[in-house]
Amino acid sequence: MLKEIHRSNDEYGAIQVLDDGAKRYLAFGNEHEQSCQIKAMPHVPQHEYSRAIMMVLLFCKPQSVCIMGLGGGTSAMAFLHALNEQDNIQVTAIELRPEVVKVAHHYFQLPKHPGLTIHESDAGEYLRQSEERFDVIVADLYHHNGIDEVQLQTDFITTCSQRVTDNGWLVLNYWLDHDIPQDLLEALHNNFAQLFVCNSGGGNWIIYALSLIHISEP
Repeated sequence: MLKEIHRSNDEYGAIQVLDDGAKRYLAFGNEHEQSCQIKAMPHVPQHEYSRAIMMVLLFCKPQSVCIMGLGGGTSAMAFLHALNEQDNIQVTAIELRPEVVKVAHHYFQLPKHPGLTIHESDAGEYLRQSEERFDVIVADLYHHNGIDEVQLQTDFITTCSQRVTDNGWLVLNYWLDHDIPQDLLEALHNNFAQLFVCNSGGGNWIIYALSLIHISEP
């Protein structure tokens, strides 16, 4: 039986943790699961779209990963576990809501790991202000009303392209029923060398965008 074991509120709305004994779920006050975790295997993604995001590792072996939208931390744990044999792996998570970070640590076994850095910040603002570049950037920005509008903006795509390393990848999570603006698709084509799309089978489609090579002017 599904039981609510935690509920809190911040300026953005409710944060719920639900538990059925074997699994734990994060929700933002509606019927949509933000995270799902088998407690015995906290690093194994349960949602189809989360597994599809991890498919980027078929294309590369990153040293640095940026995840925008922490949720319960399952994606961060999945990348840390998958890349644990690499030296100096660094996973950076950007999360707008400090309470979500606390819940991820307390209820979803998100570790205090030397390879994990969490910034409590607006993801778009963080990328604009930071000069750091990443081998993989994952954009999974959702709240209780659905997708964060920033993920549908061309400026966001352009900024991501500037923060991905040469031969790096941007991974975007969209719902299948999203009306993706034409100018956003054009921004992806203009700022990335190759695009691949995966229908996760669970109501999401994942875009994988390979960065252009940045050539410095003499």
